[in-house]
Amino acid sequence: MDRKDRLVWTAVLVFAGFLIVGTLVANWSGKHGQDGWNLYFSQMGEALKQESFAREKYFFYVLRLRLAEVSVLWLLSMTAFGAVSLWAALGWLGFTCGVRISLGTMVFGKTGILYFLCSILPQAVFYIPAILLVGIRGFQVYVFMRKQRSLGQYRRIRMGKDLLLLIILLLCLLPGIICECYINPLLLKAYF
Repeated sequence: MDRKDRLVWTAVLVFAGFLIVGTLVANWSGKHGQDGWNLYFSQMGEALKQESFAREKYFFYVLRLRLAEVSVLWLLSMTAFGAVSLWAALGWLGFTCGVRISLGTMVFGKTGILYFLCSILPQAVFYIPAILLVGIRGFQVYVFMRKQRSLGQYRRIRMGKDLLLLIILLLCLLPGIICECYINPLLLKAYF
């Protein structure tokens, strides 16, 4: 098995492992967790039914949140932790997916899978390439620094590529944020 195949299989195993951990955590939370999520879902349903749902305010909230997350990953990818930034992001994604699937099925039964798909699928199409892009950049920086060990050489050789990657990353994030703010509420409104 070559290096790229090992990288892909490791990414799949990290995501799947944390998906299982998230599922177990949600199931172990039991009735206490389910009561909290029932309250959350009912409040979200009421907020989505209102005509005065402030989409612009929600958009800027999600924009700040996602930019903060990506900034942390981007900065991590410039350090010695660049090689693990992908694993951390994939682990977090797997964990949250496991929790959402489990709690969605606890609260809504079989239709909880539909809730999960409505709440995460539209933006995931854009967020997953963005996370993979940050992870790939982290591995490239890590490999370069192991070979060269000079930040000056890195800046001369890689800075143009990094700026291009940053622009592509932002172009992946913006449609995801728009989906999360405008398409997901419509899907969830139809669902509730």
